[in-house]
Amino acid sequence: MTPSLRSAARRAPRSFLFALLLPTLAASGCGGTTSQTRIDGPGVEGETVAAPADSAERYATTAATGAAVVGGGNASAVEAGVRRAATDAQLTLTGDARLGLLAAWTAERLGEGGEPPPHELVEFFTRHLGLVESVPHILVIGQPDPSALEASIHDSVAQFLARQPYDHYGAAVVLREGLTLAVVTLSTRAVELTPVARQQPAGPPVQVRGRLLGALQNPTFAVTQPSGEVTRVPAGTGPAFDVRIPTGTPGVYRVELLAHGARGDTVVANFPLFVGIDVPTSITLASASTASSSGDVNDVKAELFALINESRATQGRAPLERDEAIGRVAVAHSRDMVDHNFVGHTSPTTGSASDRVQRASLRSGLVLENIGRGYSAREIHRGLLESPGHRANIFNPDVTHVGVGVIAEPEGARTAFVVTEVFLKMAREIDLSAAPAELLAMLNRARHARGSRALESDPNLSRAANEAAAHFFSDPQASQQDVVDDASASLRRFSIQFRRIGGLMAVVTDLSEAGSLEPALDSEVRYVGLGVAQGTRADTGPNAISVVIMLGWAR
Repeated sequence: MTPSLRSAARRAPRSFLFALLLPTLAASGCGGTTSQTRIDGPGVEGETVAAPADSAERYATTAATGAAVVGGGNASAVEAGVRRAATDAQLTLTGDARLGLLAAWTAERLGEGGEPPPHELVEFFTRHLGLVESVPHILVIGQPDPSALEASIHDSVAQFLARQPYDHYGAAVVLREGLTLAVVTLSTRAVELTPVARQQPAGPPVQVRGRLLGALQNPTFAVTQPSGEVTRVPAGTGPAFDVRIPTGTPGVYRVELLAHGARGDTVVANFPLFVGIDVPTSITLASASTASSSGDVNDVKAELFALINESRATQGRAPLERDEAIGRVAVAHSRDMVDHNFVGHTSPTTGSASDRVQRASLRSGLVLENIGRGYSAREIHRGLLESPGHRANIFNPDVTHVGVGVIAEPEGARTAFVVTEVFLKMAREIDLSAAPAELLAMLNRARHARGSRALESDPNLSRAANEAAAHFFSDPQASQQDVVDDASASLRRFSIQFRRIGGLMAVVTDLSEAGSLEPALDSEVRYVGLGVAQGTRADTGPNAISVVIMLGWAR
């Protein structure tokens, strides 16, 4: 690599790689470039930053014209470096004037050492231009020798094209401290979108029409309501879609289009609609610059876990428990993505998130996964919350445990973090002394709904059920059928008391899952014995709940 800003070629990606591809949409009607280069710094907490030009009226995917794709000097060197990198990667990169404007606005706010502005500011600029992709990647390359700029651009862009197939770019060049600084923006577009007005009237639904590109299918919209709740709107099998996004209460509706591809679920577009309110023309920064803190992955992991539970508390959700076994699954996927230079929920080597969880002998009926990339825990968490699909995972009321995996990626003078969050529904510790009575109440409510008489607890049936439930964990080789058979055999001496004895067993993560098991709802059953135990086996995962129900039919 050739020398650059602060002695090493500097690249500064400024986007979240959410394991979902982040394609680009754009709009016409943007304002022009600013008239001069102004270095304001990346931004400080509480600072209010005004948009540099008039706001785009619509989101659209047609590339903007009428402004330079590469602003400033040395445009030919930048374009040559970008196009050569694309040719080497066998990709086509199309210039887009909006991405050129984004690069120019970003260049105005570079901080010490070429540090880009905070993610939230770049995201604001992106939306202001009418772009709907998640924040494009931004590279900052500095050269003391302008003649070496093309080679530096080529090398830096090539690194990112190896990770993700970008297809649009823009750039800007400024002079600073005797260096030629090039800011390059890269994005991907995987949808043709009928233009959508950024400001909408309150009340009527918003029509969103378009067509997925490439091999993507099964479009689905996830929408964050002004209340913070997330709703989903299915859009068919694709590639074409035509949906109505419900709106009612005035406020900001964050709309995200997801589709299924080779790497699993993919974010195709993500943009806010301003319903019954004005489109903002400025932003007050909630965080300072994007520089990483200590670079300690354990600190980042701990802060992300705390932020998840802090956010859940704001929506009245129960806190999640951190699980190290799930954490090992999460960190292995982050490592896989870094080592094999890909971003996705579906790995070429380990499969899907559910595959990875199952391979780790963790049992759960609900597996959710978030993936992010950024320079601090707060930046990553904020980006995930801005994605309705990822936000829904964080606030899901059914998940109970989370594992966070963080891998550090050095980038010149700072450190990026690749993060995987895996959410599971697993059993919490329960009050075993109260569990049988709770379960009996659930079963009798279900029976009452069917017009059946309530079950009566029988001491002999209960004793056999309790012993059987505990036996399931004390003997790891015992199957559920073995447990029920042994319990039934132990009750043979009481056969004169009942016309018939039967039993069933279930391994659950929540006691309520056993509260309506069909055999226990038989209207002819009169007596019941309930056994509940909790433990861990290799085939159950931690804190599994074994429930044995012994049933007696009266003579």
